[in-house]
Amino acid sequence: NQTVLQGLALYLLCVLLANLLQALLVLPTFLKIKGISPWRAFKAMWPALTVAFFAKSSSAALPSAVNCAENRLGVSSRIARFSMPLCITINMNACAAFILITVLFVSQSNGVVYSSLELVSWVFVATLAAIGNAGIPMGCYMLSSAFLSAMGVPLQLLVIILPFYAFIDMLESAINVWSDSCVTAAVDKDVQLVEQLKL
Repeated sequence: NQTVLQGLALYLLCVLLANLLQALLVLPTFLKIKGISPWRAFKAMWPALTVAFFAKSSSAALPSAVNCAENRLGVSSRIARFSMPLCITINMNACAAFILITVLFVSQSNGVVYSSLELVSWVFVATLAAIGNAGIPMGCYMLSSAFLSAMGVPLQLLVIILPFYAFIDMLESAINVWSDSCVTAAVDKDVQLVEQLKL
């Protein structure tokens, strides 16, 4: 069905754009505002991002992420060892984007109509769900399936999405770790400034 294929192509484009905008625009801008070089931070965290990408798990990349933050990015050990595990637990931005876009795409393709208030509420639901999601392969996919199943929405479209999700999951895991790294670097910079002011 041509309509289904067009909808799927638009869906995949939305997911990729949401992730790439965050990784290549939002997070580098955040680092620049904090006075941190985005390119230097990216190069420093590259080994951890590679582990996250191929493992499809931000949790699996945690030891590498902490090591890169300390030894390559120059983040203090106490900040890196506190912030990175915390971020990997609750800072699942890419996962939140996937849950939101997937639930809306699949449900609306099956005739579910949302009011403006419901659409806004889904932003919060997806964010909270991502916070509670484990950093394991296919975690976001399973959460999306659970939401749709609970609403009684047919899951046939998720079967079509599944072959593409392998790559999406790899990309999202790397972006989650990149986001965690940016937050950790920013926290370290702020702590350094506070300590300098105290002196």
